[in-house]
Amino acid sequence: MPFRSGALSVRRFQVVEDIPETLPKTATVALRRYLWRPIDDARGERESFGWVNPRRLLAETFTWEDVIDGPYALLGVRRDRKNFSQVLFRARREELFDRTKSERNITRLSRQQRLALEEQLTIEMLKETSPQSTFAEVVWDTNSNLLLVGTTANAFCERTIEIFEATFDLRVRPLYPALIGADAIAAQGLEEEFRLAGAGSGQGPATSGGGEE
Repeated sequence: MPFRSGALSVRRFQVVEDIPETLPKTATVALRRYLWRPIDDARGERESFGWVNPRRLLAETFTWEDVIDGPYALLGVRRDRKNFSQVLFRARREELFDRTKSERNITRLSRQQRLALEEQLTIEMLKETSPQSTFAEVVWDTNSNLLLVGTTANAFCERTIEIFEATFDLRVRPLYPALIGADAIAAQGLEEEFRLAGAGSGQGPATSGGGEE
């Protein structure tokens, strides 16, 4: 897995609320509310997103104890998506309409009949389509409340943070490099020296537009 195999690109976040003392007792139930489940073709689903155990990706369920190691929680998120060619869908739809009219000996389908046949074809084609899977790991240091997300893709990272906040009912903020630097300067009491150094060079403090490493 990426976090255990070497260097990787991550985005850093800070959990900005205190972790409740009841977390070890409630975390398993909280995770199970948002577990990854296979796409349900019969319901016309095209996507599934949720938590997985990064140590056992195919496990259908897991507990908090399975992903916690001392103060560190190693979690995984998985997203499966199914999609098919709309050109092929339209071609098969027309054939289905023609075949249905012939079988029923009618010249025209009602709107409700067309919608029902389209839904039937959608389910059929989803069953024929293999999902595309995306996976990322999340490391949570429950001592420092540092959160590392093992992806820099904006949409996937944002959705990972959303599911984290919904699961644990905790707010998270991005740790941009500029903010990390400002915190380090403040912790060492070097604000005035930094201000004077910036004024002397004719440049203000450096800024950065992202929280990647």
